[in-house]
Amino acid sequence: MAFAGNVDELALLQTVRLKESVTAPALAAQLGVSESSAQAALTALVAMGRATENAGAVALNEAGLAELENQLDAERVSIDEFLFAEVVERFEPLDAEFGDVEGDADKLADLDRRAADVFDDVSAYVPRLARYQELLAGSVDDPDAYAVVWSELRQEILSAAAN
Repeated sequence: MAFAGNVDELALLQTVRLKESVTAPALAAQLGVSESSAQAALTALVAMGRATENAGAVALNEAGLAELENQLDAERVSIDEFLFAEVVERFEPLDAEFGDVEGDADKLADLDRRAADVFDDVSAYVPRLARYQELLAGSVDDPDAYAVVWSELRQEILSAAAN
C-alpha cells in the first residue's frame, strides 16, 4: 500500500526493522526511491507514532513493530504456502553455500547467477522483494555489502514462509 512519499508501507516498516535504525539516504537506496520520498515516509512514520527519531535516524517502536507484524501476517495469507515452501527448499542449499563463499567476489558472482531463478520465484510470490535482486546485483563486487543484502533477503524469505 502506498504510504507517504509514495513508499510501500510494508517495505518501509520491514526495512526500518531489518536495519534497526535508518536514515532517509539509506532508505532511499534500499527501496529505490528518491531521498525526499524516503524522508517523507520516515517523517510520517514518526508522526503516526510508529517510530522514533534519534540524530536523524529512525527506528520502529512497539506500535511500529505491531503494525509490521499485522502487515506481514496479511501478506502471508496471500502467499501459497506449499508452493513457496518449495522455493524455500531451493533457497536453503544456496544459503548454506553462501556461508562458504562469503568474502570471495568471484564465487559470490557465480552463486548470484545460480540463485537468480530462485530469487525470481521469491519475487513472484512476494513482489515487494523484487528490489533485492537489484540490490544483490549492485553489490556483487563488494562482498561485505552483498553479505548484508543476502542476510536481509534471507530474513525476508524466512519471514514470508513464517519460519
